[in-house]
Amino acid sequence: MVAPGRNGVEDSPSASSSSSHMVTNHVSSSLAASTAGGPTSSPLRSLSSASGGLYVSAPGKIILFGEHAVVYGRTAIAGSIDLRTYVSLFTSADGRIYLSLPDLCVEKTWMLKDLLKTIALNPDLSTDVPNDDSPPSLELIVPIARKLSGSSEDSSGVQHLAILAFWYLLIGVVQRKRFRDQQNGDGDGTTTDGSDPPTNNGNTSQLEDPITKSVFWDLLAVKVTVRFKLPPCVGLGSSGAFCVCITTALLQTAGLIPPPSIPADEEGSLTWDDAHLDMIRKWSAAAESLIHGRASGLDAAVCTYGGVASYKPGRPIENLRNIPNLKVILVNSKVERNTTRMVQTVKERMKRSPFIVENILNTIDSISQEVASILQKADENGGVVENGGRSATLTPAFMTEMDHTNLQPVSVGGRSSSLSSYVAGGKRGSTASALSGISGGDARSSERNEFNETFAHLNDLCRMNNSMLVALGVGHPKVDQICTLLARYGIHPKMTGAGGGGSVFAFLKPDTPSTIIGMIKDELAKLEYDMWQPQLGGPGVMLHPNKPEVFIAADRIHAGPVSSRSTTPAGSHQSTPAVRHKK
Repeated sequence: MVAPGRNGVEDSPSASSSSSHMVTNHVSSSLAASTAGGPTSSPLRSLSSASGGLYVSAPGKIILFGEHAVVYGRTAIAGSIDLRTYVSLFTSADGRIYLSLPDLCVEKTWMLKDLLKTIALNPDLSTDVPNDDSPPSLELIVPIARKLSGSSEDSSGVQHLAILAFWYLLIGVVQRKRFRDQQNGDGDGTTTDGSDPPTNNGNTSQLEDPITKSVFWDLLAVKVTVRFKLPPCVGLGSSGAFCVCITTALLQTAGLIPPPSIPADEEGSLTWDDAHLDMIRKWSAAAESLIHGRASGLDAAVCTYGGVASYKPGRPIENLRNIPNLKVILVNSKVERNTTRMVQTVKERMKRSPFIVENILNTIDSISQEVASILQKADENGGVVENGGRSATLTPAFMTEMDHTNLQPVSVGGRSSSLSSYVAGGKRGSTASALSGISGGDARSSERNEFNETFAHLNDLCRMNNSMLVALGVGHPKVDQICTLLARYGIHPKMTGAGGGGSVFAFLKPDTPSTIIGMIKDELAKLEYDMWQPQLGGPGVMLHPNKPEVFIAADRIHAGPVSSRSTTPAGSHQSTPAVRHKK
């Protein structure tokens, strides 16, 4: 075990006080080189503590409508929430790989030379390499990842599975980088910047790859720290966000995707173009399948692209583009959910009363479609825009009866198949309403009235959908207690995810006074429930130009006594998006 903040897993206080603009400068210079026709070199050498490192984040997600029904081929609506997962990545020449997950009590260190030796001595890693941007072979990589990470097949805890996903992605990145260097003729014994490979002075491995040894001089040890602003294991997409962040950071670090260039927010954060986001999504979905056993790719898509999307098995994911500036209340019941048991409950009810359950599922499907119509924006010709106007799709198959162990359908096509991507229209991550074009006093009143009507409609649909879920047998007394409490304020929540505990959500009326929100939060706190108020449908994965506040807060804790201003403990969760630190 290693102690974060004292061994390089977290960057040192001196690093945090260094010029954070160097991250942006590095990305900009790399982008300029690539656009000038030069090769996209790995930025590994620049990501030392002195340069400020690499900071990536991805949103969480909630299933708004359609859980359980989607397993039986009906429509589901899912959206990103701005309770984000953050990754910092640094490199050093100490010959070690670090992974720090403070919120999961994970601090791990491995030797880089063991990874390099395993890759050099495994010929299958040189031959079984996809020619496109498909993810690495699970069948090939996972046994190697288990061996190197020290995880056995019986290790099923979330910590072990997160470590396994990290190693799967790390090995896959090294394999793909090695293969591309070979194709590009970079295996001539020099580094990608043309210099001679370093000698063994204790900072790098002696091992030289006979074909493309340049990648080994380029790939130094990585120091990865992950921090969550949403609780894990409650159905809010923490696994998907974790995999998206790790995938993006490693692909970017190895130069397998170029630096981002598309503005993602007003604070200078950037995201990638659609082709590279699609690669991130595919790799993330494969890694997430190691954590959940099986994944449709819906979580990975929402955490990669952000926004709100409609999904029905056999059809492409459809981005919903008329999203008002909606906020939701999220409440954690603190009852650990068991997805497998809840899905089995619905399956048994289907066997006993197929006609009734089919009609319940049809009702849920109708609710989801009605929500999609509310949040849908037609194009100029009155048609629906799917996949951001793109026609390429990969659609998932329906699950067979024996496959009903997850709320999401399984994908087809083996290791490289996943759901088609979707992208937001206009500015990526935008949640602007079509009503924003109205001006003047009457227009503002009209806009407010229309917002209130939208809320009232969605609020009623939540109530109906939750009643259907209770009828399917996936309710819980704690969830009923939360619903009763919020109903006194005219808010009708519903379960999100498997049910049987976990989290509930409700739409928040646009003009709800802060005093009312405070009263609700206080009542929930007295019952020992956690509440958040994240924005719905915000941006997806992005690279931050400055050190995010979640890491700065951790530095304060490691540095010593905190000031009188309250600081969130490392293991707790905040209700607002992180504030990027600007020097």
